[in-house]
Amino acid sequence: MRLFLFAVSFVLLAGCAATAPAAEPEAVEEAAPAPVSRPLADAGGMCGGIAGIECAQGLTCYYDDGACRTIADAAGICLSAPQMCTYEYAPVCGCDGETYGNKCAAQAAGVSVDTPGECAPIAD
Repeated sequence: MRLFLFAVSFVLLAGCAATAPAAEPEAVEEAAPAPVSRPLADAGGMCGGIAGIECAQGLTCYYDDGACRTIADAAGICLSAPQMCTYEYAPVCGCDGETYGNKCAAQAAGVSVDTPGECAPIAD
């Protein structure tokens, strides 16, 4: 009887080892995610912020003075750029690190004001 069980066990184990490996399932390609559509704010509407709301065409998002330096997710207001500015020299440092002749000149360039006065020179 032992010999019979040994023979059956041997045949079963040999049969298991001889089977071909199972085919791997075919990889399913995932579709690219759909682009995220963000709402556009009209003139006077809120822009920026944690939601990253953009302004409608022809408008620029202006932030409170200094917000670009102190608040990571600052919200601003969508306004059109000024068409005409005075030549009054009251320098301001824009959020882009450039010095502008006055706040109106910075806004006409589509830049919010970081600090009053000229921008500090960048040391090498």
